[in-house]
Amino acid sequence: MKRMLILSALTGVLTLTGCTTLNNVFGNDDSGMHDVQATNKNTAPVASKNGMLVDASNHMTLYTFDKDGMNKSECGSACLIAWPAFMAPSNAKASGQFAAFQREDGKYQWAVNGKPLYFYANDTKVCDKDGDNKLGVWHIVKTK
Repeated sequence: MKRMLILSALTGVLTLTGCTTLNNVFGNDDSGMHDVQATNKNTAPVASKNGMLVDASNHMTLYTFDKDGMNKSECGSACLIAWPAFMAPSNAKASGQFAAFQREDGKYQWAVNGKPLYFYANDTKVCDKDGDNKLGVWHIVKTK
């Protein structure tokens, strides 16, 4: 009975966060935080690929969340399982429309024009954009 309650709760969390499979949920890194190495100037390690914003090292798609405020993430610990934050070093330098902000947990996250940036756990290949318009509130960042 206890196992069934735990599975039911997990299913509910995954449904609410928009995660449709357990792929990448139970791996080595379940913190919801994905560190990407910054450039030597500690500026946002991003690139444009296929008309959308991606991280510069793995070319994985970056997303924004409509419920976030300016330099404030509304994606909590359960949400971060499906939507890992695009983390920044504490000494990150603002550059153009990119800057880092300090999250409530004390860590730093990259933002574009004040909107926090995230990955989608179900994106498994370069430039996948399976999270675009998920639940009507998650969106890719267009670069063209």
